[in-house]
Amino acid sequence: MSSVDAEYADTMNAVFLLLEDAYPLKFKRAFATDEAIARAKRVWISALRKFTPRRIFVATKKALSTSHFFPDLGDIRKLCKLRYDEVGLKEPLQAYYEACFAPVQSREHAWSHIAVYLAARETGWTLLRSEEQRTAFPVFERNYEILCNRVLDGEDLEASILTGIEDGRRKEAGRRAEEAARQRQRETMVAQGIDPDNGSSARSRLKDLFDE
Repeated sequence: MSSVDAEYADTMNAVFLLLEDAYPLKFKRAFATDEAIARAKRVWISALRKFTPRRIFVATKKALSTSHFFPDLGDIRKLCKLRYDEVGLKEPLQAYYEACFAPVQSREHAWSHIAVYLAARETGWTLLRSEEQRTAFPVFERNYEILCNRVLDGEDLEASILTGIEDGRRKEAGRRAEEAARQRQRETMVAQGIDPDNGSSARSRLKDLFDE
């Protein structure tokens, strides 16, 4: 068993102990045998694996303090999901607009939360300011959600963000910008009587223009 697997196993043991202590009779009815408990733990770990062990444990404690009923897997999973207002953060689209229209691109600016600045910096200010929302927002949103989850999990906000997905989107945005520039260049050449598909003709016409 890896250290990560062991951490999830330890967390789930703690979670089930909390549930049993809080609802002893309901727990016994839900998990009548040791085999049923072991099977349920495996299912819960699989279903909650996308969340950190700390998040799972905190969500369980919150469920016990707010629910009048025996919390099931669905209740715990719901409480594990990020709620921006719960940790003093804006929704992604609001944060995106804040980043796009901020008067300065400095950490010292009065950001609603430092996560907005870090997400914008990771996304790239040029991408945010020059590309359409449908291109720039998905990149920003992913970076922002990673940072918001770090806030919720008490992790280091400054740690590097894996850039595989946004790099692809950034490259796509760059490709689109280059294509648009080439198209504008073609239109300009055509307007000047230059055939953009005929290299020698284009060079000859450009020479004539410069010689005029």
